[in-house]
This record gives sequence, C-alpha cells and structure tokens, in this order.
Amino acid sequence: MPVDRPTMSHSPANVVLVTGSSSGIGRACCHRLGRSVRRVYGCCRTQDAGEAWQHLRLDVDNDASVQGAIEEVARREGHIDALVHCAGFSLAGAIEDTAIDEAKAQLETNFFGTVRLLRAVIGVMRRQRRGRIIVVGSIGGLIGLPFIGYYSASKFALNGLIEALRPEVAPFGIDVTILNPGDFNTAISTNQMRARNATMASAYSLSFQRTIARYDQNVRNARSPDVVARKVERLLSRRSLPARCVVGSPVEMLAAWTKPVMPSRTFEYLFRKSYGV
Repeated sequence: MPVDRPTMSHSPANVVLVTGSSSGIGRACCHRLGRSVRRVYGCCRTQDAGEAWQHLRLDVDNDASVQGAIEEVARREGHIDALVHCAGFSLAGAIEDTAIDEAKAQLETNFFGTVRLLRAVIGVMRRQRRGRIIVVGSIGGLIGLPFIGYYSASKFALNGLIEALRPEVAPFGIDVTILNPGDFNTAISTNQMRARNATMASAYSLSFQRTIARYDQNVRNARSPDVVARKVERLLSRRSLPARCVVGSPVEMLAAWTKPVMPSRTFEYLFRKSYGV
C-alpha cells in the first residue's frame, strides 16, 4: 500500500519565529517580515522588540529556554509556520592558539544551539504536518576561513546537518534549507570573540592581525543585511526550498560555486593571495 505523504504547503508562512533578533541579519529579517501580514516573534537573550514584531527571550545555549520559547509561540498561535534561525557568533584565533573550552563554546552556540532549536520546532511542525525552516549559515561553511577556523567548522557542520535533515522530515511536510551569506554590514566583527592566546606573543600574530583586519574591512564595506532578509522573504514564498543557497557579492558567489570544481591547490593559492595569508 502506498504511503500517504503530505504535500509541502505553498502558502506564505504567517507565524514566523526569528532568532538573533537583536542585530544584524536576524533584526533585518524581523523588520522585513514584520512589515507584511506575518506575525513575527523575534528571539534573543535581551529584551528588544520593534514595532513590527513581538519579542521572546531565548538563549540557544539553554535547553529549557529554547523549549519554552517554542512552546510559548505554539500556545499563543496554535502553530508555527516557519523558523528563521540567525543566532550565532564568531570566534577569532589561530587553531593552535584557541583553547578547547573556547572552541567548545563556539560549537555550543553555533552548532548545538541550532540542534536545540531544530529538535524543538520540528516536534511542533511534525504534529501539524507542515513547516519551513531556514538556517542561516555562512560562506565560511563552504570555504574554510583562516583564523576563524572554529567558526567555519561550526558552519560546515550546519551544512552537513541540514543536508541529512531534509529527507528525514520531508515526509511530514517540513521543508528545510541553509542560506549561506557572504559579508554583510552587521555587528559580527564588533561582537567577535578573540581567543585568549591570540596576542602579540603568538607566532601567528602578524598574519592573524592582517587577516582579521581584512575581514573587518570587508564587513564594514559590505551591503546592508536587508539583502539577506529579502532573500529570506523570497524563500518563504517559494513552492519549495532548495537544499542550500548562497547570497553575497559576485566574487563571493563565484568563489562558492567554483571551489567544488577547481583544483584544491589552485583555489587555496588564489584565496591566500587575495587575503595576503
């Protein structure tokens, strides 16, 4: 007997939960999605709400906080149509200079924080037999970025996680994608944590300082995060979600798409030359 599988919902997501709403891409998503007929819940650790969305306190590092926020939205609305997960941070430092506890903290927020949200919201969406999930990754999850290696590792892990998750939840009418942005003008550099041993005494000091300064300059000169929010809005209105997608400058897009087909040593040479590493 054929299995009765639900079809993906093609109607716009009306109840949307957005994490990382205090700044950057998360806040831009709240602004843009909140201007439509959608009911948007912006989630972050601090009290912060805009005119177009409601705030819920959520700490992705805490199981009870995540579960409580998901249950609260489901209680108020009766359902959750979409999750847009943007929360995360960047840790800078050479691999050798970064202590294990610092690396674990990076993975705890960026990777396991995502896992907590997915497990909580999928339970709701599975019972309602529909839902959409957009996880905001990074171009650093497609290209290993020197001196923010553990950040890249966390984002690479998310790409693998979402790829594995998609066929698991598709039979329940849940569609999932990962959106990998390049550089955008957010507070990611301002809020960046630095490894304790990333000091002038480090053997990597000169390369580290030069590379991080280049990253910071790229972020300052980049486009508004509303570009990413527009992409999120379009994705939520699509008939189905792609497995993954990239949004960034022409150079970033080219790098993301040519890396898999270019000889690895050639790509590494071009990358190191462009960043002076």
